[in-house]
Amino acid sequence: MLQDMHAHSERASTDPRAGGPRDQEAAGAILIVDDDPHFLRVLQRTLAGEKFAVTATPSPADAVALIGARTFDLVICDLRMPGCDGLSLLQHLRSSGNPIPVIILTAYGDVDSYLEAMNAGATEYLNKPVKSEELIQVVRNCLRRSNSRHRPKSRNDAA
Repeated sequence: MLQDMHAHSERASTDPRAGGPRDQEAAGAILIVDDDPHFLRVLQRTLAGEKFAVTATPSPADAVALIGARTFDLVICDLRMPGCDGLSLLQHLRSSGNPIPVIILTAYGDVDSYLEAMNAGATEYLNKPVKSEELIQVVRNCLRRSNSRHRPKSRNDAA
């Protein structure tokens, strides 16, 4: 199933209906991790339509392998999944020194899980269902903040 989703995301980045040919620069490489196949497809289509290079997987273990093998600019992860939850994936990334921005999504939001996720290093925490426009705006803001932190300062920035 992961290969099918990966193949779909590769097609999405080359399909003119999904944002143009591959030679146009993508707006960012995003990894989505969610055990709900319908929600995963919806997120993937929504973000690919905004010219993001999207890879999707239902498995946190596969997500760890993908992050080890490729470079992503952002991870969007469900909080509750069987076997390994989004918080464990986030903690793994942070304990390994990976500063990648992580957006936690949950249908079971409460103050305790919000605080736990934010204290573990989540960049954003959103409750499902999330409106497409809200998600796209949050994704763009996370990528913009991340890019500004990692961009080398020029002399003009110091002024």
